[in-house]
Amino acid sequence: MIHFNSSKILIPVDFSETSLLAIKHGAFTAQLTQGNVYLLHVINILYFSQEMFLPNISVHAQTDFEKIAQERLLQLAEEVKEEYGVEVECITKIGSPNREITDVAKEIEATLIVMGTHGYSALEELVIGSTALKVITKAPCPTMAMNSDANHKGYNKIVLPIDTSAHTRQKVNYSIELAKKFSASLHVIGLLGSDEESEKPSMELILHQIEGFAKKANVVSHNDLISKVKNRATATIDYVNKINADLIVIMTDQEAELSGFFLGPYSQQVIHLSKVPVICIRPVIGDSHGSILTGTGGYGY
Repeated sequence: MIHFNSSKILIPVDFSETSLLAIKHGAFTAQLTQGNVYLLHVINILYFSQEMFLPNISVHAQTDFEKIAQERLLQLAEEVKEEYGVEVECITKIGSPNREITDVAKEIEATLIVMGTHGYSALEELVIGSTALKVITKAPCPTMAMNSDANHKGYNKIVLPIDTSAHTRQKVNYSIELAKKFSASLHVIGLLGSDEESEKPSMELILHQIEGFAKKANVVSHNDLISKVKNRATATIDYVNKINADLIVIMTDQEAELSGFFLGPYSQQVIHLSKVPVICIRPVIGDSHGSILTGTGGYGY
């Protein structure tokens, strides 16, 4: 069972606008949950060799790059400590950003990664930055991803999309605990395609069960069932915008449902389209707890 935990928050920083915004989200979460913050800068070895790191600064020695990055991180750390009153540790690495981020996450036993979806790769214009995508799919813990539109205003309404994929139930417990920690309301939406009308009774039962779990945890919840959905990602974002939500929780394996139902991988589309942060949770393979998807199993909250 996957639980919400923010005791060690790792924030990759490339000094871009989006990564500085990620610091605000991560530090706010640490402040509220009494967690520790780890600021990580990875000097991309590719750009180091091409003299593309830190434009407007003409230095060439590797030690100079490390010194500059460490000085900037320490400055940010002091600002975070002063504003949020949390413990901050600075880490500088040289190598491939996505690999170093996931390795550091394992080394420090991070419980949450908070990062922007772009950065490190100014030459790439992908739906979602390649570094963020690789981290999200390989990280040992949940990742909160965001673009530059995700202005920080706290988390009062959390959206939890539920579909017919096998692992969708795994994010229920996490989302309820998250909502409870932030005193937020949980908004659960069941998403059914035009060829899934037969699943409607089961989905209604699932939504009812989740409402019961939330009530047991003293979390206010709201349920909606959306049928004949042409694209789950856009339906999710439309709902988020409609209720003015602050946060979305998704699984990373939903893009495995390749049936022509999606215009593209679900998680990539949601992160790309969302103007609020998205927490991405990797499924636990073989987790048999909480088999609520069929409407026949109990959920061990």
